[in-house]
Amino acid sequence: MFGSSNPYSQPGETQVTLSARNLRSTDHYNRAVEQVQRQTLGSYVLNIQHAFDLNITRTVTERFSVSVGVPFVAAQWGIPSPTTAGEAARANQHGNGIGDISAGGRFWVLPTSRYKSGNISAGVGVKMPTGNDAATDVFPNINGTNPKEKPVDQSVQPGDGGWGVIFELQGFKRVPHGQVFGSMTYLANPRDHNDTTSIGYNISAAAVPPINPDGTSYNSVPDQYLARVGGAFPLGGSGFVGSLAWHVEGLPRYDLFGESHGFRRPGVEMFIEPGISYGKGRQMFAFSVPIAYYRNRFPNPITGNAGDATFPNYIFLTSYGIRFGGKNGGSDIALCQ
Repeated sequence: MFGSSNPYSQPGETQVTLSARNLRSTDHYNRAVEQVQRQTLGSYVLNIQHAFDLNITRTVTERFSVSVGVPFVAAQWGIPSPTTAGEAARANQHGNGIGDISAGGRFWVLPTSRYKSGNISAGVGVKMPTGNDAATDVFPNINGTNPKEKPVDQSVQPGDGGWGVIFELQGFKRVPHGQVFGSMTYLANPRDHNDTTSIGYNISAAAVPPINPDGTSYNSVPDQYLARVGGAFPLGGSGFVGSLAWHVEGLPRYDLFGESHGFRRPGVEMFIEPGISYGKGRQMFAFSVPIAYYRNRFPNPITGNAGDATFPNYIFLTSYGIRFGGKNGGSDIALCQ
């Protein structure tokens, strides 16, 4: 949108975006306190996430667009089994496949014919349970014995097993030599828990693990959220744009709708996110690295168990977008949308 008199996509245009998210987590936190002994003893969990998302957006009118997102997940979670045996005893679990597909619409609140230098968009969508929420792998119990095919950890399941509602807010404002922007996405999952046994049950050393009466023997279907606020500024006339944002994402203790039983790892992580993008004609490439500075693993909402969770120090985000259709084969990529 930089250098363009009209920052909005035009009716009939279709934008295809392929995004990737990659991270590696080994640092454990209980509330906001790092559990450094997990590193010292070599008992830490290793969580590696590779997520890819294909998003197709169709502009119906200058103010209204519809989109569909198709994710693919390739991830692994592993813990030394037994935990006292160190890295060499790590038992990895893998989850791969198509994730939960989403579809929705977005609407610019202010008339686009008048508000060229700033606007706010609101969106709502649905998240469908197309991903497998019961993916399995062969791994032992926590003592390192009796390997069997069992459901993998919740964090590497391609899906969560629930229908969800997605709420979105986005906005931008042109300022001298650049723009400021903000976005917020909240996924509300009304389903309480699914029918997949949780990690505590699956790595239990008991011959026949008992079902916990507190409900944590099954995976919760939790809400999630993500927000970003920052600024972007063109780097001369090169086509490159630098950006810096505050980035927060998390999983709340309690869902917006419905009950909050089952096993979940609620918490929040905050980042400073530097990035760079390049746009030319109908194409755009973007790369950013959120750098973590705050983590907090909240207690379980039902049991109050403090638990712990691993958080990444960095996340690597990459995206490529191209626009088709509309007048003259498509307008320049609009970085604000």
